[in-house]
Amino acid sequence: MTPDELDLLKRAEGYVVALELVGGEKFFAEVQMVVDEPPTPEVFVLRVEREADGTFVSGGGNGESVLLEEITRVAGLPWVEYPAVMA
Repeated sequence: MTPDELDLLKRAEGYVVALELVGGEKFFAEVQMVVDEPPTPEVFVLRVEREADGTFVSGGGNGESVLLEEITRVAGLPWVEYPAVMA
């Protein structure tokens, strides 16, 4: 992921983004917390699914941790206004 994508990920706590992993898996995720520090830089996310009306609902899981090195792409959603700076 690019430095700009990492910045977006950090600013998106509490918001939904699209993630793509090294293995090619793509999914929507609500970012819970980003830990960009050794020993394990990672993001905690809750996978969400998009309903026909455009809303997002929990995918039924308890959330998961994804290592930052496993993420190849982070994309914001065009209709979401993410915070300009980290809170």
